Amino acid sequence: MTGQPTATGRPLAEPLPCVFCRIIAEELPAHLVTADAAAIAILTDRPAALGHTLVIPRRHAEHIWDATADEVAAVMRTVHATATLLRDRLDCDGLTIRQNNGEASMQRVPHLHVHLVPRWHGDGGLAWPSPPDPTPDPTEVLRALHS
Repeated sequence: MTGQPTATGRPLAEPLPCVFCRIIAEELPAHLVTADAAAIAILTDRPAALGHTLVIPRRHAEHIWDATADEVAAVMRTVHATATLLRDRLDCDGLTIRQNNGEASMQRVPHLHVHLVPRWHGDGGLAWPSPPDPTPDPTEVLRALHS
């Protein structure tokens, strides 16, 4: 099938292994919320709430550490625009923004993405990690971060 044109007129290449790269390349369908030169925003197929949206950079980067600072800034501009759209259109009371990196953080798709979850009073909550025991000394944490 390589070389056959797609609906967009581009030749079909070898399948991309990353599901988000395949969505960006229009090899897989998605519910597009918005798009710009840096990123796309799509409704997730496993929503935690009405309007749960993923903002995905167009260039493949598995984690935030694999993206450049400029790419992350551009993605955050898309996050901001999408957050405003969700608030204005869904009349939500709040918004949870979450971005996971790596298996230990529960990242399920190995392509950088940001979750935007509209929230309403009384809708429950999202699970977060259990706090460490004992509680770390903030001075020691800062020392480790700045050394």
